[in-house]
Amino acid sequence: MIVLFALLPLQWFGLGSTPLGTGRLHQVALVGFAAVVLSCYRLRAHAPVLRTAALFVVMSLYWLLAWAAVDLYNGRLPRGSVQELIYLAVFVALSTCFFRGASAEEPRLATALRWVAPVACASVVIGFSVAMLVNGVNPAAVLGRTIASADPELFQKEVFKTSFAGFGLDEEMVKGNLRHEIFGSLLLSMMISTWAMRFGPSVTTRAQHVAYRMAMITGVVLLTLSLSRSVLIAALVWPALALSRSVRRGGLTSGQVAGLAGTIVAAAGLAFSGVGLVIWNRFTTDTTGYDARAENYFAAFEALPDHWLTGGFETGGVSSHNFVVDSMLRGGIFTALPALAMLVIVVALFVRLVISLPQQPEWLVPVAAALALPLVRMGTSGGGLIPPIEWVALAFAMGIVTHVRTQVAGRETAPVLTEARR
Repeated sequence: MIVLFALLPLQWFGLGSTPLGTGRLHQVALVGFAAVVLSCYRLRAHAPVLRTAALFVVMSLYWLLAWAAVDLYNGRLPRGSVQELIYLAVFVALSTCFFRGASAEEPRLATALRWVAPVACASVVIGFSVAMLVNGVNPAAVLGRTIASADPELFQKEVFKTSFAGFGLDEEMVKGNLRHEIFGSLLLSMMISTWAMRFGPSVTTRAQHVAYRMAMITGVVLLTLSLSRSVLIAALVWPALALSRSVRRGGLTSGQVAGLAGTIVAAAGLAFSGVGLVIWNRFTTDTTGYDARAENYFAAFEALPDHWLTGGFETGGVSSHNFVVDSMLRGGIFTALPALAMLVIVVALFVRLVISLPQQPEWLVPVAAALALPLVRMGTSGGGLIPPIEWVALAFAMGIVTHVRTQVAGRETAPVLTEARR
Protein backbone atom coordinates (compact mmCIF):
# COMPACT_ATOMS: atom_id res chain seq x y z
CA MET A 1 0.00 0.00 0.00
CA ILE A 2 2.83 2.40 0.83
CA VAL A 3 4.56 1.71 -2.49
CA LEU A 4 1.24 2.08 -4.31
CA PHE A 5 0.64 5.56 -2.88
CA ALA A 6 4.23 6.52 -3.64
CA LEU A 7 3.62 5.73 -7.33
CA LEU A 8 0.12 7.19 -7.69
CA PRO A 9 1.27 10.83 -8.08
CA LEU A 10 3.84 9.98 -10.79
CA GLN A 11 1.28 10.09 -13.57
CA TRP A 12 3.42 11.76 -16.23
CA PHE A 13 5.64 8.68 -16.62
CA GLY A 14 4.50 6.68 -19.66
CA LEU A 15 5.52 3.02 -19.90
CA GLY A 16 4.63 2.23 -23.49
CA SER A 17 1.66 1.44 -25.67
CA THR A 18 -1.05 -1.03 -24.64
CA PRO A 19 -4.29 -2.18 -26.35
CA LEU A 20 -6.11 0.36 -24.14
CA GLY A 21 -3.76 3.26 -24.92
CA THR A 22 -0.54 4.54 -23.37
CA GLY A 23 0.20 2.71 -20.13
CA ARG A 24 1.31 4.95 -17.28
CA LEU A 25 3.16 4.24 -14.07
CA HIS A 26 0.25 4.82 -11.70
CA GLN A 27 -2.06 2.64 -13.81
CA VAL A 28 0.39 -0.26 -13.77
CA ALA A 29 0.77 0.17 -10.00
CA LEU A 30 -2.99 0.04 -9.47
CA VAL A 31 -3.55 -2.96 -11.73
CA GLY A 32 -0.60 -4.85 -10.28
CA PHE A 33 -1.70 -4.19 -6.70
CA ALA A 34 -5.30 -5.24 -7.46
CA ALA A 35 -4.09 -8.42 -9.15
CA VAL A 36 -2.09 -9.38 -6.06
CA VAL A 37 -5.00 -8.66 -3.71
CA LEU A 38 -7.58 -10.50 -5.81
CA SER A 39 -5.29 -13.52 -6.13
CA CYS A 40 -4.42 -13.65 -2.40
CA TYR A 41 -7.91 -13.27 -0.93
CA ARG A 42 -10.79 -15.64 -1.52
CA LEU A 43 -14.19 -14.33 -2.54
CA ARG A 44 -15.52 -14.41 1.02
CA ALA A 45 -12.89 -11.85 2.04
CA HIS A 46 -14.54 -9.37 -0.34
CA ALA A 47 -18.09 -10.25 0.79
CA PRO A 48 -18.46 -7.50 3.47
CA VAL A 49 -17.45 -4.76 1.04
CA LEU A 50 -19.56 -6.20 -1.78
CA ARG A 51 -22.60 -6.24 0.51
CA THR A 52 -22.11 -2.59 1.47
CA ALA A 53 -21.34 -1.45 -2.07
CA ALA A 54 -23.75 -3.87 -3.80
CA LEU A 55 -25.96 -1.24 -5.43
CA PHE A 56 -23.00 0.86 -6.57
CA VAL A 57 -21.20 -2.18 -8.02
CA VAL A 58 -24.36 -3.39 -9.82
CA MET A 59 -24.99 0.06 -11.32
CA SER A 60 -21.32 0.28 -12.36
CA LEU A 61 -21.52 -3.09 -14.13
CA TYR A 62 -24.77 -2.06 -15.82
CA TRP A 63 -23.10 1.19 -16.95
CA LEU A 64 -20.06 -0.63 -18.32
CA LEU A 65 -22.00 -3.41 -20.07
CA ALA A 66 -24.37 -0.91 -21.69
CA TRP A 67 -21.44 1.25 -22.77
CA ALA A 68 -19.64 -1.76 -24.30
CA ALA A 69 -22.80 -2.88 -26.10
CA VAL A 70 -23.41 0.57 -27.57
CA ASP A 71 -19.78 0.84 -28.67
CA LEU A 72 -20.05 -2.49 -30.50
CA TYR A 73 -23.35 -1.36 -32.04
CA ASN A 74 -21.62 1.78 -33.32
CA GLY A 75 -18.70 -0.23 -34.73
CA ARG A 76 -16.17 0.65 -32.05
CA LEU A 77 -14.01 -1.48 -29.81
CA PRO A 78 -15.08 -1.10 -26.15
CA ARG A 79 -11.70 0.10 -24.91
CA GLY A 80 -13.09 2.72 -22.54
CA SER A 81 -15.52 0.37 -20.81
CA VAL A 82 -12.84 -2.31 -20.42
CA GLN A 83 -10.50 0.20 -18.81
CA GLU A 84 -13.19 1.36 -16.38
CA LEU A 85 -14.02 -2.31 -15.62
CA ILE A 86 -10.40 -2.76 -14.55
CA TYR A 87 -10.74 0.28 -12.28
CA LEU A 88 -13.91 -1.24 -10.80
CA ALA A 89 -11.88 -4.35 -9.91
CA VAL A 90 -9.26 -2.04 -8.36
CA PHE A 91 -12.05 -0.41 -6.34
CA VAL A 92 -13.17 -3.78 -4.94
CA ALA A 93 -9.61 -4.86 -4.10
CA LEU A 94 -8.72 -1.60 -2.36
CA SER A 95 -12.04 -1.42 -0.51
CA THR A 96 -11.32 -4.86 0.92
CA CYS A 97 -7.83 -3.79 1.99
CA PHE A 98 -9.10 -0.68 3.78
CA PHE A 99 -11.87 -2.71 5.44
CA ARG A 100 -9.47 -5.41 6.62
CA GLY A 101 -7.06 -2.78 7.90
CA ALA A 102 -9.80 -1.02 9.88
CA SER A 103 -11.20 -4.32 11.18
CA ALA A 104 -7.75 -5.51 12.38
CA GLU A 105 -7.88 -8.54 10.08
CA GLU A 106 -4.66 -7.09 8.66
CA PRO A 107 -3.41 -5.77 12.01
CA ARG A 108 -0.40 -3.81 10.74
CA LEU A 109 -2.09 -2.13 7.81
CA ALA A 110 -3.78 0.78 9.63
CA THR A 111 -0.49 1.64 11.33
CA ALA A 112 1.42 1.42 8.05
CA LEU A 113 -1.03 3.81 6.38
CA ARG A 114 0.20 6.58 8.68
CA TRP A 115 3.20 6.80 6.35
CA VAL A 116 1.15 7.25 3.16
CA ALA A 117 1.16 11.07 3.21
CA PRO A 118 4.90 11.45 3.98
CA VAL A 119 5.76 8.98 1.22
CA ALA A 120 3.40 10.61 -1.31
CA CYS A 121 4.75 14.10 -0.52
CA ALA A 122 8.32 12.88 -0.95
CA SER A 123 7.34 11.21 -4.22
CA VAL A 124 5.81 14.42 -5.58
CA VAL A 125 8.77 16.57 -4.54
CA ILE A 126 11.38 14.16 -5.92
CA GLY A 127 9.39 13.43 -9.08
CA PHE A 128 8.86 17.09 -9.89
CA SER A 129 12.48 17.93 -9.07
CA VAL A 130 13.69 15.31 -11.55
CA ALA A 131 11.16 16.41 -14.20
CA MET A 132 12.05 20.09 -13.84
CA LEU A 133 15.77 19.34 -13.89
CA VAL A 134 15.43 17.26 -17.07
CA ASN A 135 13.37 19.96 -18.80
CA GLY A 136 15.37 22.92 -17.54
CA VAL A 137 12.53 24.47 -15.52
CA ASN A 138 13.39 27.02 -12.82
CA PRO A 139 10.28 27.02 -10.57
CA ALA A 140 11.46 29.92 -8.40
CA ALA A 141 11.97 32.16 -11.43
CA VAL A 142 8.60 31.16 -12.91
CA LEU A 143 6.88 31.78 -9.59
CA GLY A 144 8.48 35.23 -9.41
CA ARG A 145 7.20 36.12 -12.89
CA THR A 146 3.79 34.69 -12.03
CA ILE A 147 3.51 36.85 -8.89
CA ALA A 148 4.72 39.91 -10.79
CA SER A 149 2.10 39.42 -13.51
CA ALA A 150 -0.57 37.86 -11.23
CA ASP A 151 -1.22 35.46 -14.11
CA PRO A 152 -1.86 31.88 -12.92
CA GLU A 153 -1.79 30.54 -16.49
CA LEU A 154 1.91 31.43 -16.70
CA PHE A 155 2.80 29.14 -13.79
CA GLN A 156 0.61 26.35 -15.11
CA LYS A 157 2.20 26.35 -18.57
CA GLU A 158 5.82 26.96 -17.71
CA VAL A 159 6.05 24.66 -14.68
CA PHE A 160 3.54 21.86 -15.07
CA LYS A 161 3.13 21.38 -18.81
CA THR A 162 6.83 21.91 -19.47
CA SER A 163 7.87 19.52 -16.68
CA PHE A 164 5.61 16.71 -17.91
CA ALA A 165 7.17 16.64 -21.39
CA GLY A 166 9.60 13.93 -22.45
CA PHE A 167 8.52 11.07 -20.19
CA GLY A 168 6.74 8.88 -22.69
CA LEU A 169 3.44 10.79 -23.04
CA ASP A 170 2.33 12.43 -26.26
CA GLU A 171 1.75 16.19 -26.40
CA GLU A 172 -2.03 15.87 -26.12
CA MET A 173 -1.75 13.95 -22.84
CA VAL A 174 0.76 16.44 -21.48
CA LYS A 175 -1.72 19.22 -22.20
CA GLY A 176 -4.49 17.31 -20.46
CA ASN A 177 -4.06 18.99 -17.07
CA LEU A 178 -2.42 16.02 -15.41
CA ARG A 179 -1.86 18.09 -12.30
CA HIS A 180 -5.50 17.64 -11.20
CA GLU A 181 -5.03 13.91 -10.67
CA ILE A 182 -1.46 14.25 -9.41
CA PHE A 183 -2.48 16.61 -6.63
CA GLY A 184 -5.75 14.75 -6.13
CA SER A 185 -3.69 11.69 -5.18
CA LEU A 186 -1.64 13.84 -2.80
CA LEU A 187 -4.80 15.18 -1.15
CA LEU A 188 -6.20 11.67 -0.79
CA SER A 189 -2.98 10.41 0.81
CA MET A 190 -3.20 13.23 3.37
CA MET A 191 -6.76 12.18 4.23
CA ILE A 192 -5.79 8.51 4.57
CA SER A 193 -2.83 9.29 6.84
CA THR A 194 -5.01 11.54 8.99
CA TRP A 195 -7.53 8.73 9.39
CA ALA A 196 -4.76 6.25 10.26
CA MET A 197 -3.18 8.63 12.81
CA ARG A 198 -6.48 8.98 14.68
CA PHE A 199 -7.76 5.44 14.29
CA GLY A 200 -7.00 2.35 16.31
CA PRO A 201 -5.51 1.55 19.69
CA SER A 202 -1.84 1.50 18.69
CA VAL A 203 0.25 4.41 19.99
CA THR A 204 1.69 6.81 17.44
CA THR A 205 5.45 7.18 17.69
CA ARG A 206 7.36 10.45 17.72
CA ALA A 207 8.75 9.68 14.26
CA GLN A 208 5.23 9.17 12.92
CA HIS A 209 4.06 12.47 14.44
CA VAL A 210 7.00 14.43 13.01
CA ALA A 211 6.71 12.84 9.55
CA TYR A 212 2.94 13.34 9.51
CA ARG A 213 3.11 17.03 10.47
CA MET A 214 5.85 17.76 7.95
CA ALA A 215 3.86 15.96 5.26
CA MET A 216 0.70 17.93 6.03
CA ILE A 217 2.54 21.26 5.87
CA THR A 218 4.30 20.27 2.66
CA GLY A 219 1.06 18.94 1.21
CA VAL A 220 -0.81 22.20 1.90
CA VAL A 221 1.95 24.18 0.19
CA LEU A 222 1.96 21.86 -2.84
CA LEU A 223 -1.84 21.91 -3.13
CA THR A 224 -1.79 25.70 -3.01
CA LEU A 225 0.81 25.87 -5.77
CA SER A 226 -1.10 23.34 -7.88
CA LEU A 227 -3.64 26.04 -8.85
CA SER A 228 -6.09 23.18 -9.49
CA ARG A 229 -9.52 24.62 -8.80
CA SER A 230 -11.26 21.25 -8.55
CA VAL A 231 -8.71 19.80 -6.11
CA LEU A 232 -8.63 22.96 -3.99
CA ILE A 233 -12.44 22.96 -3.74
CA ALA A 234 -12.39 19.31 -2.67
CA ALA A 235 -9.62 20.08 -0.17
CA LEU A 236 -11.62 22.93 1.42
CA VAL A 237 -14.50 20.55 2.13
CA TRP A 238 -12.29 18.76 4.67
CA PRO A 239 -11.79 21.61 7.19
CA ALA A 240 -15.38 22.73 6.57
CA LEU A 241 -16.66 19.31 7.69
CA ALA A 242 -14.37 19.31 10.74
CA LEU A 243 -15.56 22.76 11.82
CA SER A 244 -19.20 21.87 11.17
CA ARG A 245 -18.89 18.73 13.26
CA SER A 246 -17.36 20.62 16.19
CA VAL A 247 -19.97 23.39 16.08
CA ARG A 248 -22.79 20.84 16.01
CA ARG A 249 -21.20 19.03 18.97
CA GLY A 250 -21.16 22.27 20.96
CA GLY A 251 -17.79 23.92 20.50
CA LEU A 252 -14.40 24.04 18.82
CA THR A 253 -11.38 22.19 20.18
CA SER A 254 -8.19 24.00 21.10
CA GLY A 255 -6.50 22.40 18.10
CA GLN A 256 -9.17 23.76 15.76
CA VAL A 257 -8.89 27.25 17.26
CA ALA A 258 -5.13 27.08 16.73
CA GLY A 259 -5.75 25.82 13.19
CA LEU A 260 -8.06 28.75 12.44
CA ALA A 261 -5.47 31.16 13.77
CA GLY A 262 -2.79 29.50 11.65
CA THR A 263 -5.04 29.68 8.60
CA ILE A 264 -5.57 33.41 9.09
CA VAL A 265 -1.83 33.97 9.45
CA ALA A 266 -1.14 31.83 6.36
CA ALA A 267 -3.78 33.71 4.34
CA ALA A 268 -2.21 37.00 5.36
CA GLY A 269 1.20 35.67 4.32
CA LEU A 270 -0.16 34.58 0.93
CA ALA A 271 -1.75 37.97 0.38
CA PHE A 272 1.47 39.77 1.36
CA SER A 273 3.62 37.55 -0.89
CA GLY A 274 1.38 37.97 -3.94
CA VAL A 275 0.55 34.27 -4.19
CA GLY A 276 -2.90 35.01 -2.78
CA LEU A 277 -3.66 37.33 -5.69
CA VAL A 278 -2.58 34.65 -8.16
CA ILE A 279 -4.96 32.14 -6.53
CA TRP A 280 -7.75 34.74 -6.43
CA ASN A 281 -7.27 35.44 -10.14
CA ARG A 282 -7.29 31.71 -10.82
CA PHE A 283 -10.82 31.47 -9.43
CA THR A 284 -12.16 34.83 -10.63
CA THR A 285 -10.49 36.54 -13.58
CA ASP A 286 -8.89 33.50 -15.25
CA THR A 287 -12.06 32.62 -17.14
CA THR A 288 -10.49 30.63 -19.98
CA GLY A 289 -11.45 27.33 -18.37
CA TYR A 290 -14.95 28.55 -17.55
CA ASP A 291 -15.53 29.79 -21.10
CA ALA A 292 -14.24 26.55 -22.62
CA ARG A 293 -16.41 24.52 -20.23
CA ALA A 294 -19.49 26.57 -21.16
CA GLU A 295 -18.79 26.06 -24.87
CA ASN A 296 -18.42 22.32 -24.29
CA TYR A 297 -21.74 22.22 -22.47
CA PHE A 298 -23.46 24.03 -25.34
CA ALA A 299 -21.89 21.62 -27.85
CA ALA A 300 -22.91 18.64 -25.73
CA PHE A 301 -26.53 19.72 -25.43
CA GLU A 302 -26.66 20.46 -29.15
CA ALA A 303 -25.47 16.90 -29.83
CA LEU A 304 -27.85 15.22 -27.37
CA PRO A 305 -30.89 15.08 -29.72
CA ASP A 306 -28.84 12.99 -32.17
CA HIS A 307 -27.18 10.75 -29.58
CA TRP A 308 -29.57 10.39 -26.61
CA LEU A 309 -30.69 6.90 -27.65
CA THR A 310 -27.73 5.09 -29.22
CA GLY A 311 -24.81 7.35 -28.23
CA GLY A 312 -21.80 7.25 -30.50
CA PHE A 313 -20.48 10.74 -29.71
CA GLU A 314 -16.72 10.95 -29.20
CA THR A 315 -16.27 12.74 -25.88
CA GLY A 316 -12.50 12.52 -26.02
CA GLY A 317 -12.40 15.55 -28.33
CA VAL A 318 -15.31 17.66 -27.03
CA SER A 319 -16.32 16.78 -23.48
CA SER A 320 -18.85 18.42 -21.22
CA HIS A 321 -16.64 17.30 -18.30
CA ASN A 322 -19.80 15.93 -16.70
CA PHE A 323 -20.08 12.25 -15.82
CA VAL A 324 -23.78 11.86 -16.60
CA VAL A 325 -23.95 14.10 -19.70
CA ASP A 326 -20.89 12.51 -21.32
CA SER A 327 -22.23 9.04 -20.50
CA MET A 328 -25.39 9.88 -22.44
CA LEU A 329 -23.39 11.22 -25.37
CA ARG A 330 -21.22 8.09 -25.50
CA GLY A 331 -23.85 5.45 -24.83
CA GLY A 332 -27.23 7.11 -24.89
CA ILE A 333 -29.90 6.77 -22.25
CA PHE A 334 -28.77 3.18 -21.50
CA THR A 335 -25.55 4.43 -19.93
CA ALA A 336 -26.84 7.78 -18.66
CA LEU A 337 -29.34 6.18 -16.25
CA PRO A 338 -26.84 3.94 -14.43
CA ALA A 339 -24.32 6.84 -14.43
CA LEU A 340 -26.96 9.02 -12.75
CA ALA A 341 -27.68 6.23 -10.26
CA MET A 342 -23.96 5.94 -9.42
CA LEU A 343 -23.77 9.69 -8.81
CA VAL A 344 -26.87 9.63 -6.59
CA ILE A 345 -25.44 6.72 -4.56
CA VAL A 346 -22.19 8.59 -3.88
CA VAL A 347 -24.07 11.80 -3.02
CA ALA A 348 -26.39 9.89 -0.67
CA LEU A 349 -23.44 8.24 1.09
CA PHE A 350 -21.71 11.61 1.48
CA VAL A 351 -24.85 13.25 2.88
CA ARG A 352 -25.46 10.40 5.34
CA LEU A 353 -21.88 10.62 6.59
CA VAL A 354 -22.05 14.40 6.98
CA ILE A 355 -25.32 14.19 8.92
CA SER A 356 -23.96 11.52 11.26
CA LEU A 357 -20.55 13.13 11.90
CA PRO A 358 -21.44 14.69 15.31
CA GLN A 359 -22.28 11.21 16.63
CA GLN A 360 -19.25 9.57 15.02
CA PRO A 361 -15.57 9.54 16.05
CA GLU A 362 -13.27 12.22 14.69
CA TRP A 363 -11.46 9.79 12.39
CA LEU A 364 -14.56 9.59 10.18
CA VAL A 365 -14.17 13.23 9.09
CA PRO A 366 -11.39 12.59 6.50
CA VAL A 367 -13.36 9.56 5.26
CA ALA A 368 -16.40 11.74 4.51
CA ALA A 369 -14.15 14.43 3.03
CA ALA A 370 -12.57 11.87 0.69
CA LEU A 371 -15.93 11.55 -1.10
CA ALA A 372 -15.74 15.23 -2.07
CA LEU A 373 -12.89 14.40 -4.46
CA PRO A 374 -14.88 12.03 -6.76
CA LEU A 375 -17.99 14.21 -6.46
CA VAL A 376 -16.13 17.31 -7.63
CA ARG A 377 -14.26 15.44 -10.35
CA MET A 378 -17.47 13.81 -11.64
CA GLY A 379 -18.50 17.33 -12.63
CA THR A 380 -15.13 18.56 -13.87
CA SER A 381 -13.13 15.63 -15.25
CA GLY A 382 -12.41 15.60 -18.98
CA GLY A 383 -14.13 12.80 -20.88
CA GLY A 384 -16.82 12.50 -18.23
CA LEU A 385 -15.23 9.43 -16.61
CA ILE A 386 -14.27 8.41 -13.09
CA PRO A 387 -10.47 8.82 -13.09
CA PRO A 388 -8.27 6.26 -11.27
CA ILE A 389 -7.60 8.41 -8.19
CA GLU A 390 -11.32 8.92 -7.69
CA TRP A 391 -11.84 5.14 -7.75
CA VAL A 392 -9.22 4.92 -4.98
CA ALA A 393 -11.03 7.63 -2.97
CA LEU A 394 -14.31 5.74 -3.34
CA ALA A 395 -12.57 2.54 -2.22
CA PHE A 396 -11.16 4.25 0.89
CA ALA A 397 -14.58 5.59 1.90
CA MET A 398 -16.39 2.34 1.11
CA GLY A 399 -13.90 0.21 3.03
CA ILE A 400 -14.12 2.32 6.18
CA VAL A 401 -17.92 2.64 5.94
CA THR A 402 -18.11 -1.17 5.68
CA HIS A 403 -16.09 -1.40 8.89
CA VAL A 404 -18.42 1.06 10.66
CA ARG A 405 -21.54 -0.79 9.53
CA THR A 406 -20.04 -4.13 10.55
CA GLN A 407 -19.36 -2.74 14.02
CA VAL A 408 -22.92 -1.40 14.31
CA ALA A 409 -24.38 -4.73 13.18
CA GLY A 410 -22.20 -6.53 15.72
CA ARG A 411 -23.40 -4.31 18.58
CA GLU A 412 -27.03 -4.81 17.57
CA THR A 413 -26.76 -8.62 17.46
CA ALA A 414 -24.74 -8.95 20.67
CA PRO A 415 -27.71 -8.53 23.11
CA VAL A 416 -29.74 -11.02 21.10
CA LEU A 417 -26.96 -13.62 21.27
CA THR A 418 -26.54 -13.03 25.02
CA GLU A 419 -30.25 -13.52 25.64
CA ALA A 420 -30.24 -16.70 23.53
CA ARG A 421 -27.39 -18.12 25.62
CA ARG A 422 -29.34 -17.39 28.80
